[in-house]
Amino acid sequence: MASNPSTISGRRMSSRLHCNFFFLAAGIGIGAWASSLPLLAAGVGLNKGQLGTVLLCFALGAIVLMINVGRYIDRVVSNQVLSLCGSVIFGAAFLVIPFIENPIALGGCVFVAGAAFGTLDVAMNTEASQIELETGRHLMSSFHAVFSIGNLAGAFLVGQLIGHGGGLQVCLGAAGLLVVALALSTRMIAPNAAHRSGGLRPEGMPAANTSLDAAQRTLILVLGGIAFLALLAEGGMMDWTAIYMIDILGASESHGAYAFAIFAGAMAGGRLVGDAVTRRVGHVPLIRIGGVLCAVSVAILLFANSAVLSLAALALCGLGVANMVPAVFASAGNVGGAAAGRAISIVTTMGYSGLLLGPALLGFLAQATSLVVSFVLIMLAFLLIAAVTFQLGHRLKQRQAGL
Repeated sequence: MASNPSTISGRRMSSRLHCNFFFLAAGIGIGAWASSLPLLAAGVGLNKGQLGTVLLCFALGAIVLMINVGRYIDRVVSNQVLSLCGSVIFGAAFLVIPFIENPIALGGCVFVAGAAFGTLDVAMNTEASQIELETGRHLMSSFHAVFSIGNLAGAFLVGQLIGHGGGLQVCLGAAGLLVVALALSTRMIAPNAAHRSGGLRPEGMPAANTSLDAAQRTLILVLGGIAFLALLAEGGMMDWTAIYMIDILGASESHGAYAFAIFAGAMAGGRLVGDAVTRRVGHVPLIRIGGVLCAVSVAILLFANSAVLSLAALALCGLGVANMVPAVFASAGNVGGAAAGRAISIVTTMGYSGLLLGPALLGFLAQATSLVVSFVLIMLAFLLIAAVTFQLGHRLKQRQAGL
C-alpha cells in the first residue's frame, strides 16, 4: 500500500522538529556555560590556570565520548536515545555545578558535562545526516543555525539574569532546566520511523555493515582534517578577535564586544540560508567558497586601519565560516553510509580537537611573536581548506561514479 504523501510530509516535519530541539538545547547549554564562566571562577575562587584546567576537563570529557559514541549509534543504541540521555545529563550537570566548591570534584562534574555534550553532539549530527539522506534535501546548515541561535539565546539569558542580580546558581540552574525541558519535550514528538530505531533490529535480522572501508576512511580523515582546520580558525576568531580589535587596532572595548556579536550573528544568518546555497552549489564548493571568503576577510582585517572596516570583514568571515562545518558533517554522513555514526564521530572528534586546541595554540604563538602572526596562521588555515577541497571533490566524484 502506498504511503499517504501528507503522512510522509508530516513525519518528515516531526523528524526535523525533533532534531531541532536537540540542537537548540545544545546551543543554549553551550552559550550559557561560556557566559557563566566568570561567575564560576569568582564563585569558586579559581585563578586563570585553574579555570583553564576546568575547561580542559570539559574538553576531555567531550573528546572521550566523541571518539567512542559512534560505534554505539551504528550497532546498539539509536541516536535519539543517545541525544536524549546526553542532553538530560548535560542539563542536570548545570544544576549540580554551582553547589560544588572542591576544585577536584568540580573538575569531575565538568568532565561529566563535557562527556554528555560530546554524546549529544555526535548523536544529533548523525540524526541530522540521516534526515538529509531520507528526505534527499540539504538541511544540515539549518540545524546548525538553530544551534547558533541557541548560543545567542543562552548568552542572552545569562546576561539578563546577571543584570537582574542573578548569581551562578540562578544562571546555570535556569539554563540547565531549560536544556532538560527541551530534551524531555522531544518525547512528545514522534521522529520518523525510518531512522527512529537506529541500531535496534528485530531478532534474526542480519546487522548492516557498519565498518568503514579503506576508501571511506581516507575520505573521512580528509574531512576530519578540514573540520580540524575550520574549527581551529573559527575558535581563534571567536576568542581572539575582540582582543585583536583592542590591542592591535586600538579600538574601544565596546567595539571589541561588538566584534564577537557581529561574527556570531553573521554565522547564524549564514546558516539560515546555507541549505538554499548548498542546493545550488553542493557541499564541497560551499566549503571552498567559504575558505576563500574567510581568507580574504582575515587579510582585510590584517591590513585594515579602521574599526568599521574590521567589523565589516568580521561579518564577511562569519558568513564564510558559517556553513563549512555543517557541510563537512553532512559529507561525512554521506560517505559513511551505514556507518554514518562512526564517520561523524571521527570527524567531530578531529574538528572539536581543533576548536579546543586552536585558541590555546594561537595564544601561545601570540605570546611568542604577536597576535598578527596568529591571525596570519588563521588566514593560511582557511587557504589550505580551500586548496584541499579540489582533491576532495575529485575523490568524492570518483567514489560516486564507482557506486
